Amino acid sequence: MKSIVLPFLAGVAMSLAGGTAVAAFPDKPVRIIVPFGTGAMIDIIPREVATVLSKKWGQPVVVENKPGAASMIGAEYVARSKPDGYTLLMASSSTLSVAPFLYKNLRFDPLKDLVPVTLVSTAPNILMVSSALPVSSLSDLIRLAKEKPGQLSYASAGVGGIIHLQTELFKRVTGTDFIHVPYPGSQQAVGDLATNRVQLMIDILASNYGNLQDGRLKPLVAMTSQRLPQYPNLPTVVEEGYPDLVTDMWFGLAVPKGTPQEVIQKLQTDISAALNEPAFKKKYADMGMNMVGSTPEEMQKVVDTAAARWKKVIEESKISIE
Repeated sequence: MKSIVLPFLAGVAMSLAGGTAVAAFPDKPVRIIVPFGTGAMIDIIPREVATVLSKKWGQPVVVENKPGAASMIGAEYVARSKPDGYTLLMASSSTLSVAPFLYKNLRFDPLKDLVPVTLVSTAPNILMVSSALPVSSLSDLIRLAKEKPGQLSYASAGVGGIIHLQTELFKRVTGTDFIHVPYPGSQQAVGDLATNRVQLMIDILASNYGNLQDGRLKPLVAMTSQRLPQYPNLPTVVEEGYPDLVTDMWFGLAVPKGTPQEVIQKLQTDISAALNEPAFKKKYADMGMNMVGSTPEEMQKVVDTAAARWKKVIEESKISIE
């Protein structure tokens, strides 16, 4: 009888201890690591989420920027952190669905060493040009690019990022040739695009709404299948005849592998509630950001689908980073 009862009681005790630990979580400050610079949506959104969570939990939730190496510096930092739920990564499409196929000598595996918590948001992309560029449509841009092969340039937020890969895909599908000019972040890239130092950029609508409204940037096409509410007169790539170019960008939160499932579930539940507060959701929807708050399993499907797509683009474009 003892051989049956004692293990049972031990299991009950462990279960109760785990439940107590989750009930107490968090009992100290929580950090959200943003592996990019300040100012972009991937930095702004977690700061607002952190404010909501701080009030709910009664604990500080601090956002820290650790940019570099197309988000790999911050991602590795989180992957090597203690798996207890107190250090989260605000990951982008680039972080989880691109890096594993791009870097030859990564010291960690983003797909194995980080696990999803929740898909935070998705964001439609648009193709923008400098307002000084003498084009008014996608066909104008393609025609100009073919007249001047290798003379026009496009900006990205770094080699191997989604902005880079999207434009490489654009080049392959449209048969055009542009010079790639990578920047440390999208904010710096947009600055040079506005002054025509570079001519083209594909980026999310939300990060460029102000510059577009002010006329500093000129939108040519939405990289979507449906027209954008903010720009109902802007054609989509499907309407322009390029359905293979439909894509969006997504952001999601992840934690180190080994983080207890109960803690992940607690994080997912509370973060999802914050993202789906009506005022919060509407504020970002007006700017072109779709708040989600998915389950970890749903986010994993998004990661896997995007990974299959960008792996192919990386291989066909022969892009790699040592």
